[in-house]
Amino acid sequence: MHRTQHITVYLADDHQIVLRGIASLVDLEPDLHVVGCTTESAQIIPDLLRLRPQVLVLDLGMPDIPGAEIIRRIKARRTINTEIVVFTMHKDLGYVVQALEDGALGYVMKDVDSIHLVEAIRQVVQGKQYLSPPFTQETLWEYKEQLRLSKGEPDSYESLTAREKEILIFVAQGLTNRQIADKLGVSVRTVETHRYNMRKKTGFKNKAEIIQYALRKGLIIPADSDENLLHKVK
Repeated sequence: MHRTQHITVYLADDHQIVLRGIASLVDLEPDLHVVGCTTESAQIIPDLLRLRPQVLVLDLGMPDIPGAEIIRRIKARRTINTEIVVFTMHKDLGYVVQALEDGALGYVMKDVDSIHLVEAIRQVVQGKQYLSPPFTQETLWEYKEQLRLSKGEPDSYESLTAREKEILIFVAQGLTNRQIADKLGVSVRTVETHRYNMRKKTGFKNKAEIIQYALRKGLIIPADSDENLLHKVK
């Protein structure tokens, strides 16, 4: 008989009644299975090392050790491969940005429909970022741009070389390293080097951030157009 492969989930929240509710919700899904839970911050990492869950659903308001610090400690341990979904009441965009920068892949508000938590678990297992309403990639980009401007920081795009700007645009268009190499007449290794340097200078964590940035800056136009590449590289 074929056996369904479960996505294993560990829950951490400072309220026992909330833990029970989340556990009941998650275990209703045939492809999800709760392997453990805790209300104690200090118990999280030992349990992750012992149980090896694929996903941690974490409340930022854990006692003793803040959720943000827990995320950083988990990501600092190479022996833990658990993806993290933040499940919280914190709506401030600063919390969202910080959580994602620290290493979480999902951010779900506790006051949205429960389907968002379930979907977030499924998405982060695949290495995909998930944001529940009211958050979007665009709102996060706008927040980070406003923060950068308020600090008087220059646009990182201007620090890129002409070739790195080309790479950014091609990546935003969805081209692979091989396709970019063919277009530019260089080796794949050269493209990989320029791509690494571009991401290091701009701080982009993934392709979604690059696409959103390129769209907002007018470097590309929405898909399904043959005129994606706007000749803004000088």
